[in-house]
Amino acid sequence: MLDRYGSYAACAFDFDGTLADTAAVNLGAVKASLAAHGIPVSDAWLFAAPAFTAAQLRRRLGIPPDALPDETFVKAARAYWFAHTDRIRPIAVAAHAARAAADRGAVAVVSANYGDIVRHGLTVVGLDDLPWTIVGRDDVPQPKPAPDAYLRAAHLMGVAPGDCLAHEDTDEGVAAATSAGMHVVDVRHRPWR
Repeated sequence: MLDRYGSYAACAFDFDGTLADTAAVNLGAVKASLAAHGIPVSDAWLFAAPAFTAAQLRRRLGIPPDALPDETFVKAARAYWFAHTDRIRPIAVAAHAARAAADRGAVAVVSANYGDIVRHGLTVVGLDDLPWTIVGRDDVPQPKPAPDAYLRAAHLMGVAPGDCLAHEDTDEGVAAATSAGMHVVDVRHRPWR
């Protein structure tokens, strides 16, 4: 795959949905955190319009901030996530692409998730041996779709954003990388091979 992209000095990869299939654990974490706040929801409700932040969920549920505070929502979701990492599945073709990219240049994981979750997830899927630059939502003022995380990754890798190829699987991630000035492979629409 990387032969087509050999002119890039660096590659950046989203984590959730790009390097690893984390859908089951992420949705489980949201459901568990809502339940911990006395807000039971069905799997069908979650799948209908996945939302992963307290603010998104409050808007969807039409509830005030004190009914689902950011801090306690994140705490409960993180506890579930770390307790259920056995539900994470590697995406083999993405792992191959990441290894090939690391052989040619700098590599980064740029995620809307927290950095410690990404680091742990990389261990679970067997990619923790690569020389990653990791930028999570806790490393930037604004998460995706803002370009902050991709700009920080390019800076930390010492490359211009235009010399970096990003791999993404969400509209927000594609918008973030594009706004940062990177070229983007949308893995939902373009085959890895």
